[in-house]
Amino acid sequence: MQQQLSDRQNMLKTIEDAYAARVRGDVDGVMRAFAAGATFRINTAPDHPQLAHFTEDANALRVALTQLIDTFEFSDMKIIDSIVEGRKAAVRLSFTVKARPTGKTVTTEILDVFEFKDGKIATMTQFCDTVAAAQLLAA
Repeated sequence: MQQQLSDRQNMLKTIEDAYAARVRGDVDGVMRAFAAGATFRINTAPDHPQLAHFTEDANALRVALTQLIDTFEFSDMKIIDSIVEGRKAAVRLSFTVKARPTGKTVTTEILDVFEFKDGKIATMTQFCDTVAAAQLLAA
């Protein structure tokens, strides 16, 4: 008899599956983790608006994810820690990122904050080092 996963375990599995798809460059795999109408936001410093993203529907989310995957290649992704409370989760992870346009690479950390609805990600807000990202893209 297979044991049912807890809500916490299901949320973390959904997040882990989305991260694994991100590392593979699999936009469809990442999209499967999100609810219809999910919002996605990357918080950026005001002087780095080229890195900002905010979406409010599946089409805009797909466009943003495709652009991010085409621009930044992720590898060596590891979840450092996570907190889950109710329908919300916060995950801190480390990874190596390569800017495809410049070939520059850096190892960094980000913090992602999620809210779930019906087992899918309803909102995701990402906090990253926008200075490092801008430097990766600089010629």
